[in-house]
Amino acid sequence: MADGPARPSQHRPSDRLTEALASTGARIARLRMIVLAIACAAVLLVFAVLWFGRAFTIDPTRRAVDEIDPPAWAAADADDAIYGNRWCLEECRVRVRTWASEGTVEDTGHAYRRTLLRHGWTPAEGERCIGGEGGGGCYTRDELFLELWVVPVACTDRYELCVGSEVTAVVAAQAALPRLAEDDDADP
Repeated sequence: MADGPARPSQHRPSDRLTEALASTGARIARLRMIVLAIACAAVLLVFAVLWFGRAFTIDPTRRAVDEIDPPAWAAADADDAIYGNRWCLEECRVRVRTWASEGTVEDTGHAYRRTLLRHGWTPAEGERCIGGEGGGGCYTRDELFLELWVVPVACTDRYELCVGSEVTAVVAAQAALPRLAEDDDADP
């Protein structure tokens, strides 16, 4: 019997090489996609850690005091004092910020009240005020309490012309109010 024309072999070396290269290319493409997915997940994880870390490290009392933005003439100089613990372990965090103002007590107090109301603070009941010198009032927002004192500037020389006022804002968690009231009652 006569054999027909020679049929090419089904598995020539070049075909096997082509298949090997095709499967290697597919594996490389899968590997690239896996690496890209891992990189995206890592970036998202870093952003999540930074965002949650910021939420846990920024003190709410500091954020509240930093949001108070009165006119420049009413906040010429700022001085901060902090005590207590942010998580109210042993003693709750209390932040005290004092500003020097070039305006009168009435004008300065009015400017600060407008600023506080604009930032969502609501006036608190008078009996909740711990009490300090001067006018200003008490305010609450979320879990925070703010007491504002506006007093005239103390003059060191009686012949010196003293103009201006001093503003003190005490910001604390509302959980700190009983302790602040105890400290106020203990002062002579």
